[in-house]
Amino acid sequence: GMGLAAAHCFADDGARVALIGRTRDVLDGAAAQLRDRGSPDAGGVVADTADEGQVQQAFAELSERWDGQLNILVNAVGPSVRGTF
Repeated sequence: GMGLAAAHCFADDGARVALIGRTRDVLDGAAAQLRDRGSPDAGGVVADTADEGQVQQAFAELSERWDGQLNILVNAVGPSVRGTF
């Protein structure tokens, strides 16, 4: 989606990229793509962005991993629609 496309652009420019998502397998695959594109320490943290506590924990983990340096945040969470229209 748009978030991974943005992450690809940043990785292409050599940025350190981290991802947050709900599924470890998807995160691992995306991080591998980013490492191949120029972000050697790219990785992901599992969290449900609908849960504020999980998001705070994810940011705490990333802050510790990268010495508190966050320069750009791309929020590309898709809607979650349950039910029929």
